[in-house]
Amino acid sequence: MVATVIGPVADFTPAVLARVHTPAARAELVEWHWPAMVDFAQAQDDLMLEMALPPMAAEASACLPDLDPVRRCAMGSLFARWPGVTVSGRSEGGHIRVVRCIFAPDRARAMLAMQPAPSPALVKALLAIRNDTLRSLMHMLRRELANPVDRSDAALAALTDLIAIEFGRLIAPAGEAGATGRRAGERGATGRLAAWQFRRIRERLAEPGPVPGVADLAALCGISVRHLHRQFLALTGATVADYIENARIEQAKRLLCARDHTIKTIAQVCGFAHANSFARAFRRSTGLTPLAFRQRGADQPGLPMTTH
Repeated sequence: MVATVIGPVADFTPAVLARVHTPAARAELVEWHWPAMVDFAQAQDDLMLEMALPPMAAEASACLPDLDPVRRCAMGSLFARWPGVTVSGRSEGGHIRVVRCIFAPDRARAMLAMQPAPSPALVKALLAIRNDTLRSLMHMLRRELANPVDRSDAALAALTDLIAIEFGRLIAPAGEAGATGRRAGERGATGRLAAWQFRRIRERLAEPGPVPGVADLAALCGISVRHLHRQFLALTGATVADYIENARIEQAKRLLCARDHTIKTIAQVCGFAHANSFARAFRRSTGLTPLAFRQRGADQPGLPMTTH
């Protein structure tokens, strides 16, 4: 990948939390710590599908300076950049975590051959993919990568193969594999949460103390709960409830590592009604029980960095 950073210097080399090679792709869970705001221009050689994981996701906008330098678009939480095409954009900084699927050269060549001269509209649409199947598969990939207990190489191989198949359908020319209507904008236009509203939600969830509920966040943004659900999903690709639960889990990780409170107290502080529901949510997110996570004594599971 070629990257030119304008403004604050950002390290575009991610920290790799987990990496697995399969016949279809290289699956990775990675993260960055960027400055407050980053302007960038990037072109990359690999074909990859990426999904930012809330609450560690940043809002970004972009344009294609070589294909359509005038019109800008919002980058979604699920996106792909066409190899060799420069994307110029601006992103909020902070702690950013991404699961990505970097397709093997033979699979990538086969998919790219479907569109030897992709239209600007397709390349731009891939910056904000709205495909529920791909999103679900990427969530499953993230969960399997982050599983330090009984991670399955067979499951990872199957998931990356399915992701490659579905992504190939997404970029297939109209008429092939029913691709018309399956492209990135398949849900149609919808209202999106404003940048200031999303920032206010993130800041509120980062505050110490009990985690707010959906109604609290809707009131904070000055909109109804129904509008918050719809506009939040349109912006992030995640539900408000999932975003809040992720924030609770991140808060719980910090408290578990601090070792100042019992697990039952941490469950209450983080807004869980019972320790059992806390344990289920924590394991669903991290693959570990709260006690096992505390015993590891780190804020990240000790995952193997590579397997072949």
